[in-house]
Formats: sequence, structure tokens, C-alpha cells
Amino acid sequence: MKPSSVATEDKETMPMFKTILVPVDGSAPSNAAVALAVRLARDQDAKVVFTHVCEIAKFAAMVSSSTASIASYALEAERDAGEAALRDAVDRANGGGVDADSWIEEGSCVDTILSSARQHKADLIVIGSHGRGGIARALLGSVAEGVLRHSSMPVLVTRASGA
Repeated sequence: MKPSSVATEDKETMPMFKTILVPVDGSAPSNAAVALAVRLARDQDAKVVFTHVCEIAKFAAMVSSSTASIASYALEAERDAGEAALRDAVDRANGGGVDADSWIEEGSCVDTILSSARQHKADLIVIGSHGRGGIARALLGSVAEGVLRHSSMPVLVTRASGA
């Protein structure tokens, strides 16, 4: 007889994760998160939702009568880069046999990621981290840390090899 504290594995059990949200920005840590999420999704028979957040506040700070066109160009470049990162992530997921959607959103990164996770009924967030510490983290902030601190669902943080 097995001890009651040992759970038995049943091959017919439901997957732990059905929807995995992955914020992407095209960086090495983001690409590592995409790769990990695709592997997890394949193992769990889950769907992946990729999101890219354009932080409008960064561009709004640039706006004045003389810099409005520069801010507009910068925002357009940010959207283009986000769309490219999303296309790449979806292609990687589909190439790995995983169903994937993508969304480009606007707002503050942490709040928008968490809102997107709720909206898409994600049960896991996989996010890349640059692994900054000390002054760099204090000055630049950490989206991954903010998501980790404020999420009501599991968050898996990964770094790129050598990061």
C-alpha cells in the first residue's frame, strides 16, 4: 500500500496549464521566454498568447510642439518592432506545433501584462528577465519583477543563456 502523501500519476489527467501568456519585446530574454513557453505549451497541450506592450507614456513625455513628429515616429517604430517580435513568436510556436495568438497593446507594461493575462484567462505567465541588479534595476525598473509581485497567477521568469 502506498503512503497517502504520495500522489499517483494518471496519464489521463488534465493539463496543468491551458493558456500561457508571454510578453515579448524581441530581446534575448524575451526570446528565451518564447522558447520555454512553446516547450511547456507543447507538453501541456496548451495555447500560447503573446503580447507586446507599447508604453505610450514614454512617447507622451517627448511631445511638445517641436518634437511631436519625433514622438510620432518613435511610437510608430515601437509598434513596428512589437509587431515583428509578435510575428516571430507566433511563427516559432506554430513551427513547434503550438496554437498561438498575438496582441499588441498600449499602456504601462506591468499593468497591461496583468490585464491581458486576466482578459485571455491565462493560467501561467512566462516572462524573460534581463537579470539586472543594483543601480541598473533601480534606474531601469524591472517589468518581470513587477509582474511577479502583482500577479495572482503563477509566473515563470527566465533569462537568456549567458544573461
